[in-house]
Order: sequence, then C-alpha cells, then structure tokens
Amino acid sequence: MEIKYNKKRDDITFCTMLFKMPDQKNLSAIKRRDRKFEDFYLKSLEKLINTFERVALWCDKETAIFLKSKGLDKKIIMRVMNFSQLPIYKKREVNLGLLEGMKNNVGFLLRHKKPNEWLDYLSIILSKPEIIRWAAENNKFKSNYFMWIDAGSFNPNFARCWKKWPGYISARPKRCRFCIAPTLGKSPPHFIPRFVYNIYKKISKPIKPATSKTLSKQSMVDIAMINADYDVPGGSFMIPKKWVETFYEYFNSMIIIMQKHGLVSVEQAVFQMMFKFDYRNMFEFSYINEYVELYTSIAKSKADYYL
Repeated sequence: MEIKYNKKRDDITFCTMLFKMPDQKNLSAIKRRDRKFEDFYLKSLEKLINTFERVALWCDKETAIFLKSKGLDKKIIMRVMNFSQLPIYKKREVNLGLLEGMKNNVGFLLRHKKPNEWLDYLSIILSKPEIIRWAAENNKFKSNYFMWIDAGSFNPNFARCWKKWPGYISARPKRCRFCIAPTLGKSPPHFIPRFVYNIYKKISKPIKPATSKTLSKQSMVDIAMINADYDVPGGSFMIPKKWVETFYEYFNSMIIIMQKHGLVSVEQAVFQMMFKFDYRNMFEFSYINEYVELYTSIAKSKADYYL
C-alpha cells in the first residue's frame, strides 16, 4: 500500500497514539483478532510517520524503541509513558461502575462482552482530545491545524480507505471538521448505543432521529445525532489551532453530563453530544457514502454542512 502525501501542506500536525494493550484479548474482543501490536500497529505507524512526517505521538516504551530502531524518533514529537499514565486511566473504577450499571438495561455497547474488557480501550479513545491539546501546546511544527488519525490506518487492511486519497490536503477549515458516515439503515449502530437518545428526552426539546435522508432535508438543530439508524463521526477529524482548547473543554463537559445520567460510551457518542449542544458553531461536516471516502472527506477543501 503506497500512499503519497504532498509535503507542501506544511501547517498540519497529525496526532495519534499507540500503546500495547495490557490485555490483548480485550482488544480482540472489541475489534478484530488480527490486530496484533507488532504486525498490525507498529508497521502501520512506521508508514504513517514516513508519509506525513509531522506527527505528534503518545506511546509506550516498546513503541518508542521500535521507532528509534527505524530512525523515526527524531522526526516527530513524542511523549513516552506507561499505559497507566494516560489521563483517562485514573477514571477506570468510575467507568467500570457505570458500565456495570448499564449492562442490565442497555445491551448494545457491551453486547456479549464484559464491562472490564472495555476499560483499556476507553482509556485510549477518550484521550484523543488530550493529545491534540498537548500537540497544540508544544506545537513543534508550528501548525495551524491538528488532525487525528488512527495509528492503525496504514495497515493493508485499510487500503480501501485510501483509494480516493488525492495526495494532498486542500482543506483549511475555520471550524472543527468531522466526516459523517451514514449507516443508511443497513445495519444496527456500530459505535453508539441507541439508549443515549434518552438523554435528549430529559434535557432537550423533542427531536427527530438522524438518517441520511433527514440530514439532507432538515436542519441539524432539530435532529438527534444518536439513535437506532443514525450517522456517525468517522475515525478522523481536524481541529484548527484556535479551537483546540475549547474542543478539549467541551469534550470533557459532555463526558460529565453523560456520567450524571449514569452513562459512559466510546468517543463517537461524546462527539455527537457535542454536535447536538453546540452553541458556538464550532463544527463542520463532510459526508461520505462509504468508509472508503474517510480520508478524502477530511482532505477536500469545502465542507458539506456547517453547524
């Protein structure tokens, strides 16, 4: 998989994380069994750094040693820490209690998995705004934009996501850019449990569920971004420097709201809470018809919708 990036776009820092999960079996239960640390993630991260170069990374010692052996550690800005030093890690007991309380009346997030199997994964994905904030504060590359990209995104399994990659990023968004991937009613939600919709009933006016059809015909103000058939944020997003701190604070405030309602979920649910209650018009969206367009939607210059 040969992905080329036009280095003339020199105002983005690409942010990512890579830690060897304390229990690899938990990651296999949530994701796929072929996502091995050495073969899947380390090799992907190497390609990611060689492609984009301007990378901000949080990682463990094993990842750092690997990058040093490849001569890549000097090219990037890197913070090496133990998995237990991730900021969200200290909330494991709180999150476990919430997950235990959810399992009796909410099945989707846990499905056939045990609450404790999610704890390490939540520590990673709920830390995304943290590393973006850190990258902006240090700003080694003097960037105006900070783009999250998964460490595993350059694994050959995801080659389809790069098929329409233009080889450059022309987007210079004034707001926080997310791509929106519609389920199109073909399957149950993949990321966010439908119960989160109940939050809106308690703290907002009546709203309609989001589908690809409702989004194209109605204002997002009156649409629930979380429901049975809904549109989900894709796995990549770009934050302008001026929005980084607000984005970080807003994300954590949504987590607190969810906790007050006895809920915890993956980061996509938190993002969608942010979209719904946005009061500063922080966000813009690019729609994709299929996951293969994920990175193209972030790269193109014009957004499809502005909140």
